[in-house]
Amino acid sequence: MRSDDAIREQELRRRLGIPAGAERVILFAESSHWDPGWLKTSEEYYDLYVRRTLDEAIAELGREPARVYSIECLFYLRRYWEDRPSQQATIRSFVNAGRLRLTATGVTTPDTCSPDPEAILRDFLLGQEWLRAEGMTVEPRLAYFPDNFGHSAALPSLLNAAGFDRTALTRVDGMRFLGDFGRQGEYNWPGSSAARLLKEERTLDFVWRDEEGSELLCHWNAYTYGQGDMLAHRGLARVYFFPLAMPDSSDGHVARRIASYTGQLAPYSRTPYLFCPIGMDFIRPIPGLLGLLERYNRRHYPHTGVWAANAGLDDYLALIECYRARLPVLNLDPNPYWTGWPTARPVLKRACHELVDTLLLADALLATQQIGEDRIPDLAAAWWIAATSNHHDYISGTSTDRVVENEQLPWIRQATELIRAAQAAAAKAPDPTPAHKAGRRSTATERPTWSLHDGLVEVETPFLRCELAEEAGGCIVRVGDPSGRRLLDGPSADVISYFDSGGLWRLGADFAGGAFSEVARSSQRPARLHVRESEDGLAVISALHMDGMTLVRRLTFGCAAPLIGLEVDGLAGEKRTLTLRLETGLPSRELWMDTPGGTVTRPLRRHYDPTFWALHSFVHLQGEERGAALCLALPGSIAAWPGGRLEAITQRNATIETAYGFLHFAGNPVRGHERDVYNAEMALLFTGAGDWAPQNLPALAYRAANAATARAARAQFAALAAALVEVDPPGVLLTALKLASRGVGLILRLYAPGRRGQEVSLSMRDAALAAAYLCDARERDLRPLEVRGGSLRLAMPGPIATVRMEVDLK
Repeated sequence: MRSDDAIREQELRRRLGIPAGAERVILFAESSHWDPGWLKTSEEYYDLYVRRTLDEAIAELGREPARVYSIECLFYLRRYWEDRPSQQATIRSFVNAGRLRLTATGVTTPDTCSPDPEAILRDFLLGQEWLRAEGMTVEPRLAYFPDNFGHSAALPSLLNAAGFDRTALTRVDGMRFLGDFGRQGEYNWPGSSAARLLKEERTLDFVWRDEEGSELLCHWNAYTYGQGDMLAHRGLARVYFFPLAMPDSSDGHVARRIASYTGQLAPYSRTPYLFCPIGMDFIRPIPGLLGLLERYNRRHYPHTGVWAANAGLDDYLALIECYRARLPVLNLDPNPYWTGWPTARPVLKRACHELVDTLLLADALLATQQIGEDRIPDLAAAWWIAATSNHHDYISGTSTDRVVENEQLPWIRQATELIRAAQAAAAKAPDPTPAHKAGRRSTATERPTWSLHDGLVEVETPFLRCELAEEAGGCIVRVGDPSGRRLLDGPSADVISYFDSGGLWRLGADFAGGAFSEVARSSQRPARLHVRESEDGLAVISALHMDGMTLVRRLTFGCAAPLIGLEVDGLAGEKRTLTLRLETGLPSRELWMDTPGGTVTRPLRRHYDPTFWALHSFVHLQGEERGAALCLALPGSIAAWPGGRLEAITQRNATIETAYGFLHFAGNPVRGHERDVYNAEMALLFTGAGDWAPQNLPALAYRAANAATARAARAQFAALAAALVEVDPPGVLLTALKLASRGVGLILRLYAPGRRGQEVSLSMRDAALAAAYLCDARERDLRPLEVRGGSLRLAMPGPIATVRMEVDLK
């Protein structure tokens, strides 16, 4: 250990009251995991549990002056702040003193797979700004994700962009969790993150380095985020919906619990320190926790050699940081944990994305003074709702029908009302031009040609020759390029219906006794083809009848790019999952795809068969001579097979997870029903051979998605941004433009996966640039940037860069 690390460790130990000679230390961090809506609405949770829990936590902190209680997110803290004005001074004092310890600055503990990166970054900014406005000055380096059902493989890049360098996770692929009922061999299966950490590395602490080169100091809660809940209780669990516990704070019981936790954790520690979280859903504080630990230390530390302390997760990670050289550096992809939630409740997911897109457009219009401030409604309130929708039981679609219909969707409608004036004013933004439609709109003088003979439609563009057959269910039977090289085999754009015994969290293939089996294909039944011409090109439309439901499939062709637009509009029958199947003929062994914050390389299959990976916007299959990229308008799920078959889930209507036809799971109790039709929009882009990065796929996928109806507001934002700001090279995306929340001027967010170190030039087309600063997404200045000749240059610090610009609008 370096001398400065040793000095820092001594200081931390002294502050936490840990004896210098203690060779084994177990730290108990106490919190309570509060979902802003899941089985109950947020107000029901607040009235039943949260208010009382915070009352008790504050009282316990008052009784034990050295005690620490942690808060995972700010949604309920703000609710309590507004409800208990008499407690505000106490809360402010405890937060600033580190007694009420924040494990992040998010409004929620956000899902990091389904929301766009900008939504997640704004979540952390909004929480930090609320704290600052109320006189709470802490700025955590830690972002904690105790209960997410998957994690962005680029989480280090995403969190680094917001100024975080430490994290902790619970649910990773291969781990066993309370209430799980997995397939044989599911837990710690070879190749899983759990097996890698427990069996190969034998550590719960590591440095997580993603494919972009960004790093986080990371801890894994291998025994759940409520491992220490039963420290002073007997029974099975204290979780609110399944409480089977009775208090027992006797010396013998507490000592046995500490010995048990130490026995679980010590084999996987490379340092003197162990972390034991107390904090399952809506549990109450342990009365006199600090006194129980002090009693244990007096009576048992002398002969066990284990010192017990109450601290925060950030304290633990600060101690671990002193031993960073001992920790493995791992490129970890902690997925797939479960594979159903990324496509559960697609109508709700679309509403969440459309809200954020509309707010980003409104922000840009306000920032550039295109409309007066008196015409802008309270965007802060709408943004708070948008950030809340990031939560891992909101945008994930895993709350009950009642919560979705009575709270989550009404919140989105409320936020939409708040920004209605901004939506009306958006007409002043420039219309998206063909350059911003990524090939989905052609010029009036250049359109595809087509013919229909004997049930066969032939379409020709400058890039593609496509045949669709009514006898094949209206599917594509062949796509080639002008040289005759085959690009797509048939039947493609085939809609597949699967019987799915899964539910909102898991596909039926994810658990023992589950079923996920193909029951029908659109190609098995003839379908009439209808061709519609427009200035954008042409569309080939067919009505499909599957499982007693009617679907509409729409394939679009233009002349600006080698691209086919793909849409499936409709509703899946109950216990059905629908996919769109493409036969690319590309014998890829790996998938290159994006994820919020960057990119990741994945195998075709990992444990589940099939493996439906959560996909954010594009997946690339590479061959020796050509490639293909499927670009989604909204995040979803895809699966691939060795021969080049690719499937994307278009609709799901899974009701509740059921094993063996009758058994439900206590841990996943929610029933869900899709009641509205959903239009799944995507595009298949044919690429050259080689890597995705030189072909600029992130930017192409972004622009292709902007041609979709679901991304209308984002397309308007992109057009406005391009009219106001010049970014060079054009492959670097401008994804946010807003007034600075901290400091003066404008905030610009740049997004460029795979371009770390890329030199970027920025200039305003109609404004004088006075000064510029590189900052993080919480808008804290990091360093000034050189401004020369009206433009600034910077090297991308990672996939995401935030710039604050001081400008004079002309």
